[in-house]
Amino acid sequence: MTVFVTLDIELKPEAADAFCDGFQQMLEDTVKFRGFRYIRVVRHTENPNRVFLFEEWDSVADYEAYIAFRTERGDMNMLAQIAVSSKLDYWPTLVATAEV
Repeated sequence: MTVFVTLDIELKPEAADAFCDGFQQMLEDTVKFRGFRYIRVVRHTENPNRVFLFEEWDSVADYEAYIAFRTERGDMNMLAQIAVSSKLDYWPTLVATAEV
């Protein structure tokens, strides 16, 4: 069973542009990680310091292993230093989907 993960991050204004500019490079490691399916990262129009990640993983355990990897590398510590707030949620039940 797959799980969807959302992460809503409010960044410090002085860090938001650099964070967003470097995110694509960070994804090079993400796409190689076991259990990864996809990620979408979007930036809010009215509040450009707010970034929202929508991800799909094979399991919560795979996502947690990925976060452990990011923590060991220091990425999570860096995020903690530039984030004003963040909210992580797991969404295990797909209700509907559509694509063009």
